[in-house]
Amino acid sequence: MVDEEKSVEPVRVNKWDSNAVKNALDDAVKKALAKKFDWSEKHSLTDGRLFISFIAVCFAGFALVWDYLHPFPASRPILIICVLSYFVLMGVLQLYIWYVEKNVFYQAVDEDPTGKLPTSYWTWSSKLKKYDDM
Repeated sequence: MVDEEKSVEPVRVNKWDSNAVKNALDDAVKKALAKKFDWSEKHSLTDGRLFISFIAVCFAGFALVWDYLHPFPASRPILIICVLSYFVLMGVLQLYIWYVEKNVFYQAVDEDPTGKLPTSYWTWSSKLKKYDDM
């Protein structure tokens, strides 16, 4: 156990890059929580983001195949619909990240092994101002 702690190198981050500092701190908290508690990680927010992205990519892929099968002048209405749908879904994805995820970087499920207590759900989020040096 002591050898493992000595072999881990410290994370080096440019202190003026606020996104890198925030991500490094988030990762450190995630590792500490995973090491200390026997919780399973919940991926529902990431799954939601992946689902929205998957639908957007399906629209783009359908437009690509349709344009291949029916060259441009004939495929114009379908391309317009698919491109608009793609950009609307990217807007939905951005709203999902802002209002549903809310800077959440870790979700955990705490299940009671005896089954007597209800399952607890833990969520950690962080926020760092863009040009904050603290």
